[in-house]
Amino acid sequence: MERPIIGVVARPYITDNNRQVLCILENVRRHILRAGGIPLIILPTKDMVYINNKESTLTDTDKEILDSQIKMCDGILMPGGDRIYFYDKYICKKVNELDMPLLGICMGMQVMCNYNNDNVNIKVEGHKKPDDEYVHDVTVYKDSKLHDIIEKDSIKVNSLHGYMVPNSGDYTVCAKSDNVIEAIEKKDKLFNIGVQWHPERTDDEPSCKIIDSFVNACKIYKENS
Repeated sequence: MERPIIGVVARPYITDNNRQVLCILENVRRHILRAGGIPLIILPTKDMVYINNKESTLTDTDKEILDSQIKMCDGILMPGGDRIYFYDKYICKKVNELDMPLLGICMGMQVMCNYNNDNVNIKVEGHKKPDDEYVHDVTVYKDSKLHDIIEKDSIKVNSLHGYMVPNSGDYTVCAKSDNVIEAIEKKDKLFNIGVQWHPERTDDEPSCKIIDSFVNACKIYKENS
């Protein structure tokens, strides 16, 4: 079976020597290849100075370029980052319209909750611990697609987020820790799931199952396209 192309939305960073960088994290690349996919970076259409401007909007040309990149792919991974950019919401909206497999991680999940509304995320304490392998337990709802994938009622997860979403938008909540939404999904879709933790940072069984299921869904999408 031919490997699916997994589009990974680039994240902008400023290096210590003030260089502007667009990249994906090594763990994301490694897990996609391990699961049988080929990662492809989805690049924004504006310079960094505009990417960091909250008031930036997409022109018709910007949308055409993003559409062309998305159509090269068999699924999209929306990774974590420090904030939601204007192009994130457009990509999420487009992928939903195409019924393309979508996996959102950390801030990527928050994009999925916020792509078609004006939700304002809420600051949360005790969830931003980047140096800890596991931070807390997450309860996975038994009637969810996520539960079907990982086959566990509860899992231990890492946690790197300082904010939580107030609601899940047009998604269904499928996992929580206390009052924090930890995972969302559209159960009737081939694969459309977001998780607040970072499965790409570990090699434990639940994390690998999530990424494997996503890449397998991308293979099916590729075959049927």
